Amino acid sequence: MRRRIAGWRKALARPLPRNLLVLFLPWSLLIVVLSLLLYDRMLNDRLEPLLEAQTDSLNEGVAVLERHLSSLRGDLQFLSQQPLLNRAVRQDADDSDAALSELFAEFSNSRATYQHIRWLDESGMERVRIDSIAGKAQRVAGADLQNDSAAYYFVETMHLYKGESYLSRFDLERKYRPDGSVESLVPILRAAVPVFSERGERRGILILDYRAERLLERLRETSVAYGGSLQLLDHEGYWMLGERPEHAWGFLLGKPELTLANHQPSSWRRLQNEQRGSFIDSAGFWAYSHFRPSDAASATSNAADHWLLLSHLPARNLSELRWDVVWRVLLFFSVLQGVGLLISVRRAIDEAERLRAEHGLHVSSRALATSNEQLQRTVEQLQRTRRALLQAEKLSSLGTMVAGVAHELNTPIGAASVAASTLERASQEFQTAMREGLKRTTLERFVQRTDDGLSIILISLERMSQLTRAFKQLATDRASTERRRFDLRELVEEVVLLLQPKLRQNDHRILVEVAPNLILDSYPGPLGQIVQNLVDNALVHAFDPGVKGVITVRGQVDEAQGQCVIEVIDDGRGMDEELMGKIFDPFFTTRRGQGGTGLGLHITHQLAVDVLGAELEVDSTPGAGSRFSIRLDLT
Repeated sequence: MRRRIAGWRKALARPLPRNLLVLFLPWSLLIVVLSLLLYDRMLNDRLEPLLEAQTDSLNEGVAVLERHLSSLRGDLQFLSQQPLLNRAVRQDADDSDAALSELFAEFSNSRATYQHIRWLDESGMERVRIDSIAGKAQRVAGADLQNDSAAYYFVETMHLYKGESYLSRFDLERKYRPDGSVESLVPILRAAVPVFSERGERRGILILDYRAERLLERLRETSVAYGGSLQLLDHEGYWMLGERPEHAWGFLLGKPELTLANHQPSSWRRLQNEQRGSFIDSAGFWAYSHFRPSDAASATSNAADHWLLLSHLPARNLSELRWDVVWRVLLFFSVLQGVGLLISVRRAIDEAERLRAEHGLHVSSRALATSNEQLQRTVEQLQRTRRALLQAEKLSSLGTMVAGVAHELNTPIGAASVAASTLERASQEFQTAMREGLKRTTLERFVQRTDDGLSIILISLERMSQLTRAFKQLATDRASTERRRFDLRELVEEVVLLLQPKLRQNDHRILVEVAPNLILDSYPGPLGQIVQNLVDNALVHAFDPGVKGVITVRGQVDEAQGQCVIEVIDDGRGMDEELMGKIFDPFFTTRRGQGGTGLGLHITHQLAVDVLGAELEVDSTPGAGSRFSIRLDLT
């Protein structure tokens, strides 16, 4: 404790620490507190008008919905109470239908918002139908009237009681060009009420097909007036009016993924908690109101009887606002901190200059001598370490080859052993058959089984011979750095063969695209180790868990440069520029604590440059895989 106190006293005796502690530290703490208060105040001042605008946009949108839907319900009630409708219900006559058609046509022309006005009788047959074509109401002739008894809106409306009304989900009516292509999509809302006779018998339904483009256009105008943030969704989260036009009508266009529940699942769950409210989450600011489009007095409900109107300020807007405030506050903080620091440092400069002049030369010379000694020791240690790492990498690679060959030999040895056991059992059965009386079929079966077993044994022995030769050749090459002529494709295939056990663990594939008879005069041992290290590096680092990747080893001759180009290409996650600048550094790894040492690619680079005299380059893009290229001079 005394030593610590003595150390503090000694430090405070120096000009700069004393001035920083006495002057700058209190000043800095004061500026930090002021900056935090300023940030909070500026953020609230900038954010409050935006949030109020979202709430006002929501309120205006609710008012638009209420006005238009109230008008729709009023029109439906008005037509359902007309004496001409009651007359047509009582009298099944053409003049009654004609009079009702004339009333519907006049009403359609006056409103100009209904695509169809129809009366369907209790069987679902259209009795009167008025279509709006090019803004003019036209009566549909009797031969063109349709039976809609199977339509969902007819079935659901026929179950309503007197005084209740039905409002369908949004639908799209397609307008076609003369060539049959779709010209436009008209959003339709169907409002209907059941029609009763004087004795209370159900006599069909009255239905209005409301063109909702005016309603949606008015919501768009309201959204634009408040910054373009208003959205209208149904009970499943499908957009009828969204931030992007292409998001709308997913449930009608066969695009089930176009829902807010799919794009922002956490936000969607919070939007279901309350009837009305607002909150801020990772997606931004949300102001919302659940809206029931049908008559509040109705005792019935249906799938469409639940809309969600919300106003959304994206997180990027909030982030931009916060960053704008942060930069202003940082500017304020930096200026004041700079002033305080300048004052503190300036007061210490004169005294520090005198001390540095007295002790500078002595300290510098002693520090230089010490640094030179440390540097020399470090260089010697690094050289020893480098030689040891190269030898360790060779031994590690050889151990990997031994394990791979042992694993590969197990399969043909096992197959040969099973075949031999089968032949032994067949021989015993044949001897028994000879003692009991040999049949032709028994002899033929024995001969066939013998041929098959010998074939399996011969194939297994040939496989073991190939593996042994490959291992012997690679082991000889790895144990020495002798220069010789060799076939590049055979070398690559031997390396791939030794990596088969690791490939079976993760289902990745290795493709070899090396021309046959590509003869090189170089060092096969280091080159094989380089290819193995690069492929192994791709297997460990290039692919996310569960992904089946493809690694391509390609070899070709660049006649123009007089070089052989060997490439190891993967289709994995790729690397950014910052990561590519470090991968050849010693002890750099992205799997620290998971078995990575950070020496594999460093040693690979050393083997390529120092031993082979080659160029090792890497090219990678995030999400598009990586390409390692080795360029060897042919002469």
